[in-house]
Amino acid sequence: MKKQVKQIILIASIMMLSIATVFAADMPIQANQLPKKAQDFVSANFANDQIVYAEQDRNSFKVELASGVEIDFDRNGNWTDVSAKMPLPTKFIPTAVIKAVETKYPQVPVLEISKEYNSYKLKLGNNREVYVDNSGKIVGDKLD
Repeated sequence: MKKQVKQIILIASIMMLSIATVFAADMPIQANQLPKKAQDFVSANFANDQIVYAEQDRNSFKVELASGVEIDFDRNGNWTDVSAKMPLPTKFIPTAVIKAVETKYPQVPVLEISKEYNSYKLKLGNNREVYVDNSGKIVGDKLD
């Protein structure tokens, strides 16, 4: 009897773990399954680029464009991270943030930007990592 109970518990545990793994995994999706806000962001900022891969997990979406640009979105379709090996367009970056970076590092391209809690982290083409608060004040700057 004890042996049967142990086997049942073991089987139930394995099944629950398997189900949890399936639901936590990133699932490929079609581009039209992205939130409208995410689709609009890609169209507005990367108009000549195509989505070649999109995936969804529980709380976020990830997109890869034909050019190699990778974009992470939250569950509502707001961008959280944009990265590339080439210069990114900057029109989606808040004006105060991009002005602060361009003033300190003119002519240096932005290769990655991440939204932090109350600031932005930008990786630049000169191997600098710059942290800028929402008001446009540089609060950190280091060589990456």
